[in-house]
Amino acid sequence: MLYVCKNGIFIEKEECVIDIPRKFPKSIPIYRRILQRLPIYHPTYIEVEKRIKAIEAGFHGECYVDNFLKQVPFPKSYAILKDLHIKIDSNSYLQMDTLILTKKYIALLEIKNIRGKIAFQKNPDQLIREFDGEVTPFKCPEQQITRQTKKLQVLLKELKIDLPIKKIIVLAYSKTHVVLPPKYTTIVMGCDISIYMDDYNQLPDVLSTTKFNQLSRQLAAKSFEYIPPSIAQTYPVKLADVKTGLICPICKRKVSGQLKCPTCKVGKLLLQQQAVEDWFYLMKDSITNRECVYFLELKDKHAGNYLLNKLPLQPVNNHKLRHYVMSHDR
Repeated sequence: MLYVCKNGIFIEKEECVIDIPRKFPKSIPIYRRILQRLPIYHPTYIEVEKRIKAIEAGFHGECYVDNFLKQVPFPKSYAILKDLHIKIDSNSYLQMDTLILTKKYIALLEIKNIRGKIAFQKNPDQLIREFDGEVTPFKCPEQQITRQTKKLQVLLKELKIDLPIKKIIVLAYSKTHVVLPPKYTTIVMGCDISIYMDDYNQLPDVLSTTKFNQLSRQLAAKSFEYIPPSIAQTYPVKLADVKTGLICPICKRKVSGQLKCPTCKVGKLLLQQQAVEDWFYLMKDSITNRECVYFLELKDKHAGNYLLNKLPLQPVNNHKLRHYVMSHDR
């Protein structure tokens, strides 16, 4: 008898399947709110718009490939983990669009939604795209997936797991023209992913059911939400250029001294929580009481202290040096 476990885990006797739908990127609505805080003439405004478009394109490409993965006749026990982000050590993270785990292998999928002609250039390693007469260099996906493979190997070694790792660069749509393929990594169109998965699924089992269940749960439990570096770390953003206070994400109206947006009825606490998120994505990865009072236009330091301790934030240090960072608790 098939029954459903919490967190999207399906179990039938000794069989386990994990395939949780991909979440809409949290960063998109945050970046859209940030646009409301920047003057439209600010040089960073267009960069934020580009970032939103890139994230949207990536998400749509990943979802498109997810549909083809649903057609793959995987073994009875398998896990498809999406948007994986796992801490390996203090300065290193395993970050993958899609990780497929079976008793036979682990497959890492680096999914790209790129239009035009692309070439995987060597020395230096870059992805070169030609589209509408414009040539644009990108970070090399082959190097990206190779780095993530090495990080996964470190993690598996710590967990005392020996399992073959397959790495694949997946082009979401067949409109991409590959002029020069990568030298050491398999590259496929999204519509053809099932052919490669079918071949991998013929491999012999390496893990026992118990080991597979343990590993799938460990990977899912270790993964947490990815928080990108703040925009101010990359682009010239001064706090004086940024609109402060609570801004309704629906009507774009500034809300001051009211318990909710008078037009859209969005509550004050939610607006405050969103404003703190805006700070982390826009300015820096920590916030002090003084910064919170200024950015949210709070009444005084007591209101700031109350809010910072009420929100799901992690305090660092004590007294005058205290600041808060986003919590990675699931």
